[in-house]
Amino acid sequence: MRKKLDDFFSWDGKVMELLRRAGELILLNIVFLISCIPIVTIGSALTSFYYATIKSIRRERGTVLGEYFGSMKRTMKKGILLVLELAVWFGLLYIGRRYSQVNERPHMTVVYNVLMLISAAVAVYVFPVLSRFEMKLTNCWKLAFLMCIRFFPYTVVIAAGTAGIAWLQFYILPMPCILFVPGLWCLGITFLMEQALLAYMPKPEEGQEDAWYYDTGKPEKENDKKDNMQKGKVGRGLRMKKGLFSAGRQSAQRDGPEKNL
Repeated sequence: MRKKLDDFFSWDGKVMELLRRAGELILLNIVFLISCIPIVTIGSALTSFYYATIKSIRRERGTVLGEYFGSMKRTMKKGILLVLELAVWFGLLYIGRRYSQVNERPHMTVVYNVLMLISAAVAVYVFPVLSRFEMKLTNCWKLAFLMCIRFFPYTVVIAAGTAGIAWLQFYILPMPCILFVPGLWCLGITFLMEQALLAYMPKPEEGQEDAWYYDTGKPEKENDKKDNMQKGKVGRGLRMKKGLFSAGRQSAQRDGPEKNL
């Protein structure tokens, strides 16, 4: 019994592991909030927040800050464009809604409200899509829309949960909670979002079977685990020999597969 307790509270035990991950999540949360200050960087910050959370905290690959800033560098341009597109689109919807209210056209007000809800639901997926795939922005929106419809129950949970968390944070919870609440929610979202993303992942190429973005999160049988470990060693050896762009130029830049729609 004493030995089990010592192992549980040891440096490599479950308690220290939990504390380490909690600290990394809080650190990532703070960096994310600071990155959002310029406003136009919110898109890239959200993309990198999701990317670092799933890769470094859940899958334990790389460091949280290294993965976060690496993703920021790769997605900054597209992230800014996505934010501008969203700002213009929601601005037009808001103007149309106000015009309908002023001119007493309730049916058009309902239409604009529905469009806003659909747009918000699609926006839930577009930043995780940008974090995973290398594609044009138009294709990012297409894939996000498909995922929104196909995984409608996930869409409802994520969108409603995000709105609820935001409301709690700004009206109920103390402000210091903002240092960890977004990170906890982002971590929770990954359990649903990854199932949606995996549905559109291409078949792994040779040597990619052990890649973090193909991890289903399901426990492996012992024999399968050994096989995957051997494949991982072979795959890493091939990538080291062939160079950084062995899996494809776009794939290497995103640390994920290229997706064409």
